[in-house]
Amino acid sequence: MAKGSDVRMAHSNDLTLPPLSLLPAVLAAARSGSFSAAANEMDVTHSVISRHVSQVEQWLGYDLFERYGRGVRPTPDGQRFLRDAQCAIDMLSQGAQPWRKRRGPDVIKVSLLPSYARIWFLALVPDIERDLDVRLELEISERLADFNDGQTDIAIRCGKGQWPGTKSSILFSDQLIPLVSRRLLKGRDPGEMDASDVASMPLLHDSDTTGWRHWLDMQGIKFRQKPSDRRFEDYSVVLSAAESGIGVALTRLPFARATIAKHDLVTLPFAPVQSPLATYLVQPAYEQRPAVRAVAERLTRAASACK
Repeated sequence: MAKGSDVRMAHSNDLTLPPLSLLPAVLAAARSGSFSAAANEMDVTHSVISRHVSQVEQWLGYDLFERYGRGVRPTPDGQRFLRDAQCAIDMLSQGAQPWRKRRGPDVIKVSLLPSYARIWFLALVPDIERDLDVRLELEISERLADFNDGQTDIAIRCGKGQWPGTKSSILFSDQLIPLVSRRLLKGRDPGEMDASDVASMPLLHDSDTTGWRHWLDMQGIKFRQKPSDRRFEDYSVVLSAAESGIGVALTRLPFARATIAKHDLVTLPFAPVQSPLATYLVQPAYEQRPAVRAVAERLTRAASACK
């Protein structure tokens, strides 16, 4: 048995591998379409790229590239070799990941709106990073997260949960109730107000008019935009504007329960209305690494604890 093992090992050592250290230059030239661009990408000279490509071509016994003007393009044989070489490198990289010793915390990239960061998420960061031994890298942005560029692992967004190429789960299903400051009431008894009274007041919107349109529709009143209405992209600004007496805001419970309690606002005596939108935890459709799944599960539990 040992003898057979020795034979197989000797056979594997006889295999001739391409000059692996030279392949990055070849692949860079193929990606960029020129030796000069490849040299800039790798921070080396043009002659280094040319020499490395020439050495790989000598090893193969055929040309990898056709030269034209200041650029290059792969020959048919070169296309096949470059495709197989890239596949082999990708397989080696993926296969090696589980065996690499991790240096420092795993970095998880989270994209979220400013209001979610201020009102809910930032308070969770220290405990999540400590308990899960990760570092949360935050992208605070209004733009939609792009999972294709590898720059986002998790996104937190408001919507209907239908984003192509993603999977999403509800964090908060918002309950809407009007909020108003005492200064805007000017001594009026909130208990005597009906929905038409609310509709006549300046209404505060976050990003769009969906919330108020839905709330008024549920009260049997048609929404009409007024010059006194205002729109703010950030929900935390909406709450501050309501506290200042600029207009009437809608609660978003349970998402903003703790933050609303810190404002000097009166909840008007209406039954909660279920919002047509919700707050979702969004991830790419493909399977993610364990650290990302652990953070997603932790955020889901934290949202459930707010309900």
